[in-house]
Amino acid sequence: MKKLIIGSLFIISILSNTDAQFTKIGGGVGLTSGFPFHNMSYDENKSGVIAVSFKSIYRITGPFHFSPSFTFFFPHITQNLTTKTTVSSFTIDINCHYVFSTIEKFEFYGLAGPDLLFALKKEVTGPIIFKESDNVMGLNLGAGTNMKITEKLDVFGEVKYIFSKYDQFVINAGILLSIDWKKKNENSGL
Repeated sequence: MKKLIIGSLFIISILSNTDAQFTKIGGGVGLTSGFPFHNMSYDENKSGVIAVSFKSIYRITGPFHFSPSFTFFFPHITQNLTTKTTVSSFTIDINCHYVFSTIEKFEFYGLAGPDLLFALKKEVTGPIIFKESDNVMGLNLGAGTNMKITEKLDVFGEVKYIFSKYDQFVINAGILLSIDWKKKNENSGL
């Protein structure tokens, strides 16, 4: 956790010293290959495979963008006669995008960055509740595209692989709202 805080402070200091511009915010849905909690492949150890994600994009300079995101995976629930087991998880990603091609309404980029996964397994057997958690640092590598629908609205799609103790393949798609703070402030006379 200390590494995440130090890394976040480092990234914030870099952004505050550059001409970074908050340009887009949005969210979407995702599908993942999932992972077995503690790498034990029992049915009750599987994670959820459907996700909801929220992300923002900061344009740093030229083709470089900074894109933090939060992804919540719907829990995987199994139940037998005596025990109900739930595996839930979420990730925080701090990706950098490199835009390598722009064709008319399309923008194509590669992405890479750290991934922090928080997982929780909860077993309920009558009045007895057993909880077990795991936090794992990993690395995202992938690619994505934005397609401009209107002046303020983009549709995005991403594929990435998370390399960690809990390797996963993830596909995300969603909508981004364009926010141009500099133009808004210039037009209002601020």
